[in-house]
Amino acid sequence: MNKTFFLAPLVYLVSTNGFAGTMGEAPEIYKNIITLSGGPAWTSSGKSQVLYLEPDVFNAYKAKKNDSTLGSAELFLGMQRLLGQSFIGQLGIAFAGSSNAKLSGNVWLDADPSFDDFFYNYKINHTHVAVKAKVLAGTQYWAQPYISGSLGVGFNRAHDFRLTPKIFEQLTPPSFVDHTQTSFTYTAGVGLQKSFCQHWSFGVGYEFADWGQSKLSRSIAQSMGSGPKLSHLYTHQLQFSLSYQI
Repeated sequence: MNKTFFLAPLVYLVSTNGFAGTMGEAPEIYKNIITLSGGPAWTSSGKSQVLYLEPDVFNAYKAKKNDSTLGSAELFLGMQRLLGQSFIGQLGIAFAGSSNAKLSGNVWLDADPSFDDFFYNYKINHTHVAVKAKVLAGTQYWAQPYISGSLGVGFNRAHDFRLTPKIFEQLTPPSFVDHTQTSFTYTAGVGLQKSFCQHWSFGVGYEFADWGQSKLSRSIAQSMGSGPKLSHLYTHQLQFSLSYQI
């Protein structure tokens, strides 16, 4: 996966340059575009859930209602062309990654609030590869409003699960095991972009993302089920971008 992730951008650039060079008038209509973007992002809190560790053993994992701040970055490699007289379209491949989202809460043994004996916390980090499209207003405007969206496959790594006893004498059970979950992911964004010379432009915007599914694997003392899991993890990003047209 790591070799593919880093080699794919090089293959993409070679193929798109060759494509543009064989289309007659394509150099006037089509342009290659490279965009590097990033910024701070905020995730929603985790989900409270009851997990069965054995047929007759279960605990409640009560998520704290707080958000986590993290960093997120993306490399976009695509083609750009005019869409009539008023719009510009971009289509390409986006490679994205993030730092750790931090999730935490309390553990109720037997799902009984009277046995609120542990704190828990763990982390999730995300990478994805997606097809991304972007539509911008034409260059006749001082700044170009845009909308964007992507669909792709994500890789969510849940890791570093920790239990902390609230009572010093309390024995800590084995932790859940790290796990990387492959999942469908998508993004939607809006913002403004401004050209500051012939080939370069700068942008600022907002992007919503759904990382998709994630989970921890079962502990060594567990005979059924898995660790805490999520069907969705949403992020909200303040996104700064720098684009170069080839």
